[in-house]
Amino acid sequence: MVSVLNTGAKEHGFKSQLRRCLRQTVHTHSASVHQAAKLVAALLRVVRVTAGLAESNGSLPPGL
Repeated sequence: MVSVLNTGAKEHGFKSQLRRCLRQTVHTHSASVHQAAKLVAALLRVVRVTAGLAESNGSLPPGL
C-alpha cells in the first residue's frame, strides 16, 4: 500500500514539474519573440531614418 501511495506522489510531482517546465518554456519563448519584435522595429526605424537622410541629401530619388 505504501508503494502505491509513493508512486502517486511521484507521478503528481512529475506532472507538477512538467507543468512548471512547460510554463517556463512558453514564457521564455514569448520573451524571445518579444525581443525579436523589438529588434525588428528598431532596425526598421534605422532604415527609415537612413533612407530619409539619403533622400534629403539627394542620394536617393524622392519616394524610394
